[in-house]
Amino acid sequence: MTAGEDERLDDLQWGGLELIQKKDAYCFTSDAVLLANSVKAGARDRAIDLGAGSGILSILLAAKRGCKVTAVEFQPWAADLCRRNARLNSLEDKISVFEGDIKGCSAFLGAGAFDVAACNPPYYKAGSGETRGDMRSALSRHESTCTLSDLAAETAKLLREGGRLYMVYKTERLAEALTALSVCGLEPKELTMICPKEGSRPDTFIVCAKKGGRSGIIFKNLVVYKDDGSLSSEAEKLYGKK
Repeated sequence: MTAGEDERLDDLQWGGLELIQKKDAYCFTSDAVLLANSVKAGARDRAIDLGAGSGILSILLAAKRGCKVTAVEFQPWAADLCRRNARLNSLEDKISVFEGDIKGCSAFLGAGAFDVAACNPPYYKAGSGETRGDMRSALSRHESTCTLSDLAAETAKLLREGGRLYMVYKTERLAEALTALSVCGLEPKELTMICPKEGSRPDTFIVCAKKGGRSGIIFKNLVVYKDDGSLSSEAEKLYGKK
């Protein structure tokens, strides 16, 4: 399988994995890769990738953790790309794609059906933030069909008691995110503040929230790049390079 003229083929630099992406649409960033490598899951876990896009999270979770993944994607072109990427990496037996909105998907996929959820949601509220790109890119960057509160509520329905959500988000919306999760019974248990390089302020964070968990949170920091541009020791461990 090869990429089309309007597509590109990216090497995921692990286990020979590759990913086809549209050149003129939103493409995954290091945030999604950091998130995928932060998820603790095993081969027996049932995982759900909420807002899968081209399938970067699903591919890495299925390949690295060995779990079966249900990828939920609203945009038909992205859902099709996710299916193609599963075939490209011979992961059709581990990845299934549900084409539809996150809101209400528990009615089709099953309440309490999943052990783990992972999400790299749009960072900006509708009408705010970056507006570059076409409608496909806008839907990936802005909350248009599903707000942060919608996401938290639906995830709480999808997860079993004790199930975990892993989400990467912008630090400017940290308080809003933690509140939205807690209100829905997803108690934040671990918060990793991500600094792009040494000496910089954190611009994103990864939160692990547990359904029905007790209050109490562990704080961590992750510096991704050293001053010389190489990966930090912590980042290398997270990516599986050590």
